[in-house]
Amino acid sequence: MYERSEFMKDKSKSFKLIRKFIYFVLFSLVIGAFIYLSNKYESLSEEKTIVFTSYYESINTKRFEILNANGLLKQLKTGKHLIYIGNHTTIWSEAYAYLLTECLDELDVNASYYDLNSDKNQKNSKYYEIRERLKSSLITTDDSNNNLLAPSFYIVNNGKVEYYNITTAAVKNSTTVEDYWTNYNKEAFKKEIKSNIKRYYLNN
Repeated sequence: MYERSEFMKDKSKSFKLIRKFIYFVLFSLVIGAFIYLSNKYESLSEEKTIVFTSYYESINTKRFEILNANGLLKQLKTGKHLIYIGNHTTIWSEAYAYLLTECLDELDVNASYYDLNSDKNQKNSKYYEIRERLKSSLITTDDSNNNLLAPSFYIVNNGKVEYYNITTAAVKNSTTVEDYWTNYNKEAFKKEIKSNIKRYYLNN
């Protein structure tokens, strides 16, 4: 009887040790998972810096401040700004950006960039508000609505559009980038852009 009692006590102690070990392992796994998920969430929640090369890898420039829809609307309402609206999914916006960057470099001025792609595809309220702000400089397309198109360039001063250029937004469906951007058209474009930046932005 004594031997059986001692055996049961030893067995009970073994079960307790095993149970404690299992609890310890489970606790360690929970703590490890918590730390892992916390670090992963922190890295995902970090605000990623978006630069111009995030949209156009081949254009290495620091001339553009990247705007979201709220930032663009703020600039359209107050202050004096140079604003380029593009759509990184089209080669027309990339070609336009090359030439515009050359103008900014030559005049040593910076501009803002807003990528139209996301808000336009969603047709969200920000898209319609931006379109309303720029309605005087939009073009009518086949569905007879004034559409916010890219690429386009604006000089705004306290809510007023002083100058805008939508050169290729109006022709891009009837020709190719290579055929349109001849040397003559490139030089004419740069001359016009620089002239209006000097006039409306630099007050020269």
